[in-house]
Amino acid sequence: MSNKDFHRIKAVSKLAFPEVTTPIRILQQEGGLTNNNYKVMVDKNLYIYRIPGPGTNQLINRFQEKICTEAASALGIDAPLVYFKADTGEKISQFIDNSITLQETLIKEPKYMEASARLLRKLHDYKIQIDVKFDVFEKIEDYEKLIRAVKPDCFWEDYLEMKQLIETLKAEIRNLKVETVLCHNDPLCENFIVNESRMYLVDWEYAGTNDPLWDVADVVIEANFSEAQEQQFYNFYFQNEITVLEKRRLIINKILLDFLWSLWGLQRFTHGIDLYDYATVRYQRAKANLKLL
Repeated sequence: MSNKDFHRIKAVSKLAFPEVTTPIRILQQEGGLTNNNYKVMVDKNLYIYRIPGPGTNQLINRFQEKICTEAASALGIDAPLVYFKADTGEKISQFIDNSITLQETLIKEPKYMEASARLLRKLHDYKIQIDVKFDVFEKIEDYEKLIRAVKPDCFWEDYLEMKQLIETLKAEIRNLKVETVLCHNDPLCENFIVNESRMYLVDWEYAGTNDPLWDVADVVIEANFSEAQEQQFYNFYFQNEITVLEKRRLIINKILLDFLWSLWGLQRFTHGIDLYDYATVRYQRAKANLKLL
């Protein structure tokens, strides 16, 4: 842990727990792809303290994240939120005791597959409308500008052609007139936390109102499901036969989310994080799925 992180944790913890007089203990650093997460103890209670990684505040509106995190916490889907410093993105959440973080192998187990599908369905069935919209086409433009400002030569050779094809999906999505609801929009396997009593979905950095099938398609891709596992996950989520239109929406969302996250990976690459191969895999898969349409 850097001295900078140490002092930030101490300072913000005093704001979050002004009544506490005992020393705040920093126990250990927890996992995180681009953020720094620490387990801390305050008056014998455990919490997770998050410090955003470098460059992430360019990608994420922390004030909007705060709105979505508060909503998810109030619904009991996210871990209880203790403190959120929106101007910096620092966040303190209750630590989930006796829990495991799902990985690609675990989420393929039927019990976890069903639990994650039902948790997403529960979130989407709330039909919450909040003043935070997840617009993938706006985010594509934003991410592209950030990349070009730092490393304009790192795009793939056929990027502009691919982007034009992606843009053609905008009219179809508009014509579908899908009811958008609060979505997580980044349900990595590792964002599902489970203990002996329940499952949580954490880290709402990219949350906002969106087509709920974005979340469903994202889990399928992140978990690297086989065709049979993908169908089983759909059965758990839909609880009935999916329609031709729903199948097409799933393919469209797979394309869009892979294309967006490929740009996310490039943006992280411009900040010295080695995610170029990750970005390329997602870009190529978006191209492959685009052919299915």
